[in-house]
Amino acid sequence: MKRYLLLLIAFSVSFLGAQEIKKEIDVKQATVFLQGAKVFGSTTVTLQKGRNRVRIINLPNNLDENTYKINLEKNTTLLSITPQSNFLKNEDLSEGEKKLDDERKKLQRQVSLLNIQIKNLTGEQNIINENLKVSTNDKSTPQEQLIRLTEFYRKRMLEIDNQVFVLNEQKTVLDEGIAKINNQFAEEQTNKNTNRKELLLEILADNEMNLDLGISYIISDAGWVPSYDLRAESVKKPLEMVYKGKIYQKTGQDWKNVKLFVSTYRPSYNQDRPILSPLYVAEYTAYNAQAETADYKLKATAKEVNSYQMRDEVAVKSSQIPVATVSDSQMNIIYELNYNQTILSQEKEQYVILDKKQVDATYKYHTVPKLNNQVFLMAFIKNWQNLNLISGEANIYFDDNYIGKTSIASNYVKDEFPISLGVDERITVKRIKLEDKTSQKMLNSNKWETESYQISIRNNTKESIELEILDQLPISENSKILVKALEIGNGSLDEKTGSILWNRNIGSGSSDKISFSYEVKYPKEMQIQYYSR
Repeated sequence: MKRYLLLLIAFSVSFLGAQEIKKEIDVKQATVFLQGAKVFGSTTVTLQKGRNRVRIINLPNNLDENTYKINLEKNTTLLSITPQSNFLKNEDLSEGEKKLDDERKKLQRQVSLLNIQIKNLTGEQNIINENLKVSTNDKSTPQEQLIRLTEFYRKRMLEIDNQVFVLNEQKTVLDEGIAKINNQFAEEQTNKNTNRKELLLEILADNEMNLDLGISYIISDAGWVPSYDLRAESVKKPLEMVYKGKIYQKTGQDWKNVKLFVSTYRPSYNQDRPILSPLYVAEYTAYNAQAETADYKLKATAKEVNSYQMRDEVAVKSSQIPVATVSDSQMNIIYELNYNQTILSQEKEQYVILDKKQVDATYKYHTVPKLNNQVFLMAFIKNWQNLNLISGEANIYFDDNYIGKTSIASNYVKDEFPISLGVDERITVKRIKLEDKTSQKMLNSNKWETESYQISIRNNTKESIELEILDQLPISENSKILVKALEIGNGSLDEKTGSILWNRNIGSGSSDKISFSYEVKYPKEMQIQYYSR
């Protein structure tokens, strides 16, 4: 027992005798994920032989304590890691905050001086009012003296009111300046940690040494959002695609001149594989609410899947102008920025250019005159699966003019991705109903309705154009309602969707017409309606 106590005392003495060194790490490298970031920082520590306590005091609040990784050198052993939070720590003001605070104090001092002047002038007014009261029964005050007092009162009170007015104007200007400084100061403080995390390390050193201590960890208050710029100079040149990353970080630490990586990885705390449960089918009961709910969910899921299948998307071919070094691993794509970056801790995002590609595109005009008579210039991109695209927003430019925005979705399944480059007003399209070819007739127990339309096109540009025109026939979901195409010209009819697509080459200054018609047959006692969904 005595031997145990002696060993415990010796251990305690040796531990208490270990020096504690407080250090701040400098962020050297950051890998930004779609959600979260991995940060690496380092510092130099002078260790004595034996046990050393090193306290890292400037770690962000919202870091994952399970992700610490400590890099040590030879002849050192990491004995323990103790994450802590210092809630008593007083935060020093930054240089910017000090300047704002000094300016605020100057303005507040001027406001205080103005308040003193206003107070004295107001007090003088009160004294004059109290001492110039004349009773209506007081016959002893000569008339001339009363006149002099009245003149003094009017003159002096007017002077005081004017001075107070000017002082209040000056005070208003100063108050507005203080309010602006307060707003700016609040913005400076927005992302500043007030209770930074600390990390207490116990390190055993074989001898005295200078240790390069490296620490990496994952934080949640950072990430990036993909976006793109799509630029076309003319229909005869490739499309330029600029990859951009909108990076944000609100960790309380400024990343100054760091090596930056941007990754398409999205860390997840739930890494369990999904388990498929049995799927049962039963007879539908009209008033079974549970079955109705299940049927509704099933239809909603199917509708969602269909919406993904129908979404249009972008495609590209690569002729690269490198802005970052791109590496494609099995689970993600990493962009290594060629130059160090500074990403400040703030609410605002900062853009970085990740890559540029020249994309071979096929340009074609497109119109849906049933919905509107505008003609859109489209760029169709093939092999877009090779472009490492992830879902994001894209800005569209044509001939250095901003056209608008579109979306790029990485789960697109078609071979070509169409991008709208805006409306060309020089091409006119008009769709009319041919009343003389529209009719209704009844025979026996059935009714026939015939609908006929004509689409007129004129190309007022200086060049021939390739134009695709899209229209449709109705689709029957009732076996008693039959739809038959009577005339579609040389259009291509999709039986499943009812859409008709015409591809026309129209010369400069030329016109063209497209006629189509269809017939709907149904029982004469039935009423029908047309709808979209």
